[in-house]
Amino acid sequence: FFFPILFGTLFQQIYNTADTVVVGRFVGKEALAAVGGSSSMIVNLIVGFFVGLCSGASVVISQFYGAKDHKNLKKALHTSMIFCLAASIIVGTAGFILAEPIKTTAEVIPDSVLYLHIYFAGTFFNLVYNMVSSILRAVGDSKRPLYVLIITCLLNILLDVVFVVIFHMGVLGVAL
Repeated sequence: FFFPILFGTLFQQIYNTADTVVVGRFVGKEALAAVGGSSSMIVNLIVGFFVGLCSGASVVISQFYGAKDHKNLKKALHTSMIFCLAASIIVGTAGFILAEPIKTTAEVIPDSVLYLHIYFAGTFFNLVYNMVSSILRAVGDSKRPLYVLIITCLLNILLDVVFVVIFHMGVLGVAL
């Protein structure tokens, strides 16, 4: 049960790592610095925060599920999803606004801000994935979230290459 969770967290880190490798190889050092520098630390912080937040919710959900307390289980599920929505709006908006003053060199700032703006615009989907995965793990299904993450991670790598190498979109391509 532990290993799918461990590998899932590892695959979530691969998203930004793949972005970094692709722009570093095909775009240049400024793009590498923009995606792999300060932006990477912020992305990893957000991923860790979401994983921890959702793991906490899964503890409550698993207790109600195990006790067959359907009334409180339903409340916990709804509360978790509403909190997920609210947190994604707050974190996404704050990250979008605060991306501008990140500490990096002047030539890297525009690409770093672009990458973070797109990343924070998609915060909702990241948090929903983590919450749904935690809920599935809470009821005993740790494999399905891992399979979804592996598929989406491979798709991310493929689209990184397509957007950067074929369409020459640079940082915008890996962010999308």
